[in-house]
Amino acid sequence: MSGRDILQYRVLVTKDPETGSVVAEVPALGIADHGADVPEALANIKAMVTFHVECLQEEGESIPPGEEREEGFYVHVKLPAHAA
Repeated sequence: MSGRDILQYRVLVTKDPETGSVVAEVPALGIADHGADVPEALANIKAMVTFHVECLQEEGESIPPGEEREEGFYVHVKLPAHAA
């Protein structure tokens, strides 16, 4: 697996004031998920990003490029084999 097979997307992490859950959002993909704490929210958003990228590939849509690393949380997902 080479570096070009891995995409990284920045994750914004906030706390929902109404529910107290932790929200993880990937603005580059327009998706979000939540969890009881930061590790759970990050695990959930990683699964969501992987699913979203696979769906885009299956539908013949373009997959947004990964983002340059700045300060913050990131998820790294492997490109589907037929998209690399």
